[in-house]
Amino acid sequence: MICEYTDQEIFELVNHQISNFWLSGGVPEEAYSSLKKALIRTEYNFSHRKGSIFQSDGQAAFHVTHSAQYAVFLCTYANQLYLDEYQDAADNVYYLNKIMNSVDWFYAVQFPSIWSAEHPLGSVVGRATIGEYLFLYQGTTIGGNRKNGKLSYPTLGDSILMYANSKILGDSHIGSNVIVSANAYLLNESIPDNCIVFG
Repeated sequence: MICEYTDQEIFELVNHQISNFWLSGGVPEEAYSSLKKALIRTEYNFSHRKGSIFQSDGQAAFHVTHSAQYAVFLCTYANQLYLDEYQDAADNVYYLNKIMNSVDWFYAVQFPSIWSAEHPLGSVVGRATIGEYLFLYQGTTIGGNRKNGKLSYPTLGDSILMYANSKILGDSHIGSNVIVSANAYLLNESIPDNCIVFG
């Protein structure tokens, strides 16, 4: 993957950024392998995205200074630390992403292998089941809702595009190839494949 930083420099960069907010913490040296796994996942993700932002000369490209790319990477990194049982480090990277990029993408959420965002400030993703090729814009929410005393989260198919301030909540079942237009609000809804949802 093409990147202006080496793996070691990215590791040091994240820890430096964390140190600007907390007196202790960061990612321990023994968790360096989690960074390598997160970068492999990021490369796979970006290699399946189109456009000059994500690829250069036929290779995946990761621009640390591109805020949306960095937010996606930090989300992946926090999740990998969580999977590798570095709980404190996962907390730190998750909160770093929240502070720097104004996203609430919790590390225990299993994001798809291929997904991205643009201008994702204010977006929130809860413990939903999410298919491949999710794309988020600002203010979007995929979250839970309590129904009949049970907390339910949505199930999303492949290729879901959520425009600004759209919401998918609760026991919603969204098919594949669905566009959720700006400000649309879905609560406990079932949407078939190949739809545009608005209003």
